[in-house]
Amino acid sequence: MTDDNTGIPGEEGMEASGETAPQGDRAEVPTAEEAAGGPDSESGAGLSGDTPSLKSSFTPGQPASTQSKILVVLFATMLIVGGIYVASPDDNSDTLSLEREGFDEEVNRNMDLGYKSPFLAPGINEPEIWLASKIRFAAASPVIGVSVGESHRAYPLVTLLGSFTRTGENGSIVNDKVDGKCITVTNDGDSKVIRVFKLAEGSRRTTIGLILMGMGDGGGMNLTFDTETSFAQSLEEIPDLADHPFERATLTEWVAEHPNTDVYVGEFVSADLQMESSLPYMTPDERVKADGVLAERNRKRKNLSPTRKKRRGSKSEASEKTSGEKAKRGEPAVKKPSKKAAGSSDNESASRVNR
Repeated sequence: MTDDNTGIPGEEGMEASGETAPQGDRAEVPTAEEAAGGPDSESGAGLSGDTPSLKSSFTPGQPASTQSKILVVLFATMLIVGGIYVASPDDNSDTLSLEREGFDEEVNRNMDLGYKSPFLAPGINEPEIWLASKIRFAAASPVIGVSVGESHRAYPLVTLLGSFTRTGENGSIVNDKVDGKCITVTNDGDSKVIRVFKLAEGSRRTTIGLILMGMGDGGGMNLTFDTETSFAQSLEEIPDLADHPFERATLTEWVAEHPNTDVYVGEFVSADLQMESSLPYMTPDERVKADGVLAERNRKRKNLSPTRKKRRGSKSEASEKTSGEKAKRGEPAVKKPSKKAAGSSDNESASRVNR
């Protein structure tokens, strides 16, 4: 009796067939490392040799890829082209620099001194005037001398600076009257332009009263009458105004030529301040005197704290307080004997001893 399963080889038949099967007919099953394309597999070796590596060029020990090299070249090219574009002037500036003579100098001037910056500041409308015999400015101080009829006035340059006073006035504009005539002294320290104005013939204005209206392009002063319309201080023709002649001289030269002159002192309303403002123009002898005056001023602190109160607890304050309390109680104040009286009593006692 035969088995129905004789046609199907059993486990023993499979083992027997496995043992008797030739090696050449056996199918080789790839391992997991070979299937994944490991370094020993033929497929992995073929990929690494045919296509470029896409690994990062910043990985140590790895060669830079072609894409990374292309990106670096493009980036460097963009930097070079951008630098050339920024450094090269545009068409407008090229045209202006060729058509206008001195254009570069004007641009540099604007860059150094500043572009237009509008603001309002009144000029000096109540100038402080002293007699020439009372001032203590250095003899070599440069001044602007103005004459109107038989009257003469000197304006030291140290008083015409563009600084502001405590009340907000600008010191470079002085609206003044000399011999009853309105004049205005202006000093543009940046542009080195000094002009003295008077009312033009036929003008209906009764005063000048110029106001500083900021700085124009290039640093020049802008002036105004009404804070609405402005004009440059260096403008050749100004409505309602005309130029008044003036002289540049030292204080000594001006006083020698005009002995009856007076002097505008600005905010230097004391002798020590006048000395201090004109120290660079002093002779050695003047400097010795000025140093003594300034040292004494600083010692007494008159200029720094003119209203300084006495320290609390001082002897004078304590004595005044004690005498005041005694006066309230009706007690007579005790007076200290004078030195003369004390000396006479000592002499009398000495004479008695001698007797």
